[in-house]
Amino acid sequence: MTLPPLRYRAVLFDLDGTLVDSYAALSQAVNYARRESGLHELSAARIRDFIGDGLDTLLRRAFDTDNVPRHVKEAFESRYDEICCQESTILADVEATLETLHGFGVAMAVCTNKPTSFSKKILTFLELSRYFRAIVGPDLAGARKPDARHVLHTLKATECDASDALFVGDMPIDVHAARNSGIAVAVVATGSSTAEALKASQPDHYLERFSDLVSVVTDT
Repeated sequence: MTLPPLRYRAVLFDLDGTLVDSYAALSQAVNYARRESGLHELSAARIRDFIGDGLDTLLRRAFDTDNVPRHVKEAFESRYDEICCQESTILADVEATLETLHGFGVAMAVCTNKPTSFSKKILTFLELSRYFRAIVGPDLAGARKPDARHVLHTLKATECDASDALFVGDMPIDVHAARNSGIAVAVVATGSSTAEALKASQPDHYLERFSDLVSVVTDT
């Protein structure tokens, strides 16, 4: 088989809302922690709006406090660890697209604000981890998106330069992270951000569906 020419030799992916729908698990774990603290549950839609900037920020928003008690974080993590795999699903076209890009020799990695341990656990359970040279949460990088250090730490695993790489995400924070890192960026409206908000963030590529990524990466 003749391989197509590649516009991007490396692709970095966000996780939640880009590769995987894990909103149900996050919502359940947040509400478990709230119940354990004697608080009423929040709607899944409201919790969804809190997601994208990492676990600590999610809990600060969900509990409306700058200082989340240790027992709250422990309750959340305990419950999330129990349900994160079974309550997470692969988004449409993701598995086939990753398989295609892998076959083309594209180096891929995951750059997520979710803790590394949870990210690896979910991707391993969903049998997607084999496609990635690295799965990097902020705890591993020492910084979180949109900080360039998070992205560039992940990029190292691909052994490619920023000029040869593409970041794929579902939120404006992913666009900002890519811009801070000198990397091109594509977005897809499969997460918590609207198409209008994503287009307003001025990505290099807007994907109508995840599978459009193949034509973007191969310049076809």
